[in-house]
Amino acid sequence: MLLETLKDPTALKTFSHRQLTALAEEIRTLVYTTVTKNGGHLASNLGVVELSIALHYVFNSPRDALVWDVSHQIYTHKLLTGRYPFFHRLRQTEGVSGFSCPDESEHDLFTTGHAGTALSSALGLAKARDLRGGNDHIIILLGDASMTNGLTLEALSNIASTTQRLIVILNDNGFSIAPNVGAIAKILSRLIQRPAYAKCKRLGKSFLNLFPGGSTCISALRAIKRRVKSLFLPSSLFEDFGLRYWGPVDGHHLPDLIYYLQCCQKASGPILLHVKTQKGHGIPDVATHPEKFHSVAPQKTKSTQPTFTYGELLGKCLESMMEKDPQVVAITAAMARGTGLASIQNKFPQRVWDVGMAEAHAVTFAAGMAKSGFFPVCAIYSTFMQRAVDSFFHDVALQGLPMLICMDRSGLSCHDGPTHHGLFDIALFASAPSVICVQPKDSQEWIDLFFSARQWKRPVLMRYPRECPQPWPPIRDSQFIPLAHAEVLEKGRDICLCALGPMVDIAQALVARFSAHGLSVTVINMRFIVPLDEVLLKKILPQHRLCVTLEDHVVYGGLGSILATWMALSGIHTPLYPIGWPNRWVEHANCDEDLQERYGLTEQKIFQCILERWKTRPT
Repeated sequence: MLLETLKDPTALKTFSHRQLTALAEEIRTLVYTTVTKNGGHLASNLGVVELSIALHYVFNSPRDALVWDVSHQIYTHKLLTGRYPFFHRLRQTEGVSGFSCPDESEHDLFTTGHAGTALSSALGLAKARDLRGGNDHIIILLGDASMTNGLTLEALSNIASTTQRLIVILNDNGFSIAPNVGAIAKILSRLIQRPAYAKCKRLGKSFLNLFPGGSTCISALRAIKRRVKSLFLPSSLFEDFGLRYWGPVDGHHLPDLIYYLQCCQKASGPILLHVKTQKGHGIPDVATHPEKFHSVAPQKTKSTQPTFTYGELLGKCLESMMEKDPQVVAITAAMARGTGLASIQNKFPQRVWDVGMAEAHAVTFAAGMAKSGFFPVCAIYSTFMQRAVDSFFHDVALQGLPMLICMDRSGLSCHDGPTHHGLFDIALFASAPSVICVQPKDSQEWIDLFFSARQWKRPVLMRYPRECPQPWPPIRDSQFIPLAHAEVLEKGRDICLCALGPMVDIAQALVARFSAHGLSVTVINMRFIVPLDEVLLKKILPQHRLCVTLEDHVVYGGLGSILATWMALSGIHTPLYPIGWPNRWVEHANCDEDLQERYGLTEQKIFQCILERWKTRPT
């Protein structure tokens, strides 16, 4: 295998074009077999195999900086930069990360997993290089879907005034996770669909090839290209931003890719090279259904019970609510399939919107709808909701607008790691005045809270993991839950366990363990993170000699922090001990259980921790 001989990317420069093509097929096969076994991002990685090879063939990483937007298309890059021996452990415990990871290799500059960050960070690298007088290249691989991201557009407007040397590779595959939406997607489509432009470009190159080469020919070619564009493209988005536009180029034809990247290498001024690729290229089934194969689940090693997701439940509940209430609308940011909205898009095409990779816009857009009397339901992963903090505080919470934001994937996203764990949403959002933040313990409570949120008339954040532990009960059987109403599941006298979401099951399982040690335990399903059930807590907490919070969130700024602050202000002196994730970046792993074991969040380790705390509590 060619990959076995490739110790670092400099060896690529000795390969013939035929060897590079063979290497591309070898990598494509390896990526497909590994991802279908371990899970991961498949379609996007198959689409950039040739482009990744060409980038390393032309440039000199890590001296030349390759900055990957999102970085879920980085598998070929990892294979070319010394990680082939470990690639079989992709997304596994202590294995290769599915995203860019500087701890793994000097060829990875940033830890990234969100769209739209690359252009800004690369522009900072370019300016730093200019200030120190360097001559290295800064190359950004930017997905077309990231063009809908506000941060990308902010960076675009600053390129011309910041640096004269920057190479932007626009990887245009027409998809993000779902088909791209909005005006920018249409502009990119027009750029590659002008037959007159393409024909004039070919004729111009053929004509110039009749003459000797050199700088005169190159200058003439550039001039003709500009004149042709002005005839057939009334306004070139990128040239208006100060980038010279080249392309489109076939992203699966290695000789053309290498030629154009070498031209970018020699060019002066900021360059944008428009590369047209196909998601899932080389594997027919993946290429035909790129949305289905965006992210592939790992193979099951043994038979399991059917899994049910809260996203699927959201789709069913929304459908029921929207059928009865014409004021309910739904919004997502390029995650219709993952959040469950895809199932109702066709049924309610005028009331369900995918705004693209623009979470801040999604939230403020929802604010406008709420101000006009509608009830928006925003479905956004917890990790991506981080990008809309200001929009939520300024445009939703400050205005006190009634809406529901469903934060899917709260808690661990074990295979994806630190860029995708939803462990910070309580700390980020629950401090906003007037906000309601809840987490259900199971699917029945999820249904109850979902429909109750319509009646609370305030901004509501509901956090929940991907999978729910049991089949859904009948949606029509929902019960209204009064605001700030916790639930006592077990009544004891010694230790009070205040649990949240999936930790409620662990809290209930601990009752028998403590009983065997002569300790009586109260279990409260908190449900409401803010506002707290103050009446219940003022009654129960002083009756206990230790209070413990259990949550699937970092302990700093989570339920434990909120409850401790409230207890101090309320004059309740019962000792409190918070149990949750440590205030650190939690790595990726095979499964949640691996990380729970490592960080002391299994039932056994939580029991031992609380028992030790009980023995050393203040008296």
